[in-house]
Amino acid sequence: MKYSVYWTRTAVRDLKKLDRKIAERIIGVVEEASLNPFRYFKKLKVLPLYSLRVGEYRVIASLDYEKQTIVVLVVEHRRRAYRRIK
Repeated sequence: MKYSVYWTRTAVRDLKKLDRKIAERIIGVVEEASLNPFRYFKKLKVLPLYSLRVGEYRVIASLDYEKQTIVVLVVEHRRRAYRRIK
């Protein structure tokens, strides 16, 4: 069953900063991952969040199994993504 995807204001702002092709690719991958998120997202060790790799970018999200939702929190280059969520 498909999970609902919600984008925070911060995530939308991050997407707008990126090149249009890269942003469209990230959105497409997140939509594809919403069909089976636990196959695509990797659990972070320190925080109760998940990470999705899209080339050199990372999508940091919160997954809720019971409500079947994905809340995208941050979209950032891999160098800076994990620093922003601490």
